[in-house]
Amino acid sequence: MQRNVLETIMGAIVLIAAAAFLYVIYSGSGIREDRGGYQLTVRFDRGGSVLPGTDVRMSGVKIGAVTAQEFDPKMYQAVVTINVRSDIELPTDTSAIITSDGLLGNYYIKLEPGAADELLKDGEEITYAQGALDLVELINKFVVGGSSTE
Repeated sequence: MQRNVLETIMGAIVLIAAAAFLYVIYSGSGIREDRGGYQLTVRFDRGGSVLPGTDVRMSGVKIGAVTAQEFDPKMYQAVVTINVRSDIELPTDTSAIITSDGLLGNYYIKLEPGAADELLKDGEEITYAQGALDLVELINKFVVGGSSTE
């Protein structure tokens, strides 16, 4: 009888620890980043590894997160929805670039503000965008292009 009580208590402790672990992971993932900010969309030719929860940064500081990613079958582009903090005002000529933290780092979207007087509003689109660079494709072009004898 005493063994059954001990097993039940240990099982409860394991379940509580697992729930706490999942809460910490979910709260730190940035997936629920849509509170208090405004939504913008960006179209990329190459979406890279940009998924919901991916950081949106400006000058190296996180100012938002990716909230959704879809594929546009008519334009053959990745359509990424981002949420930016409400205290950040972006000019209409802001550009978005998918880049990574070093050679093998995580991808993130880097925003570079422009100089326009007008500001982006909730639901608008960032028109200047550069997709992720494919490192394997670049190496392949270097190897194949470097050995050509034309």
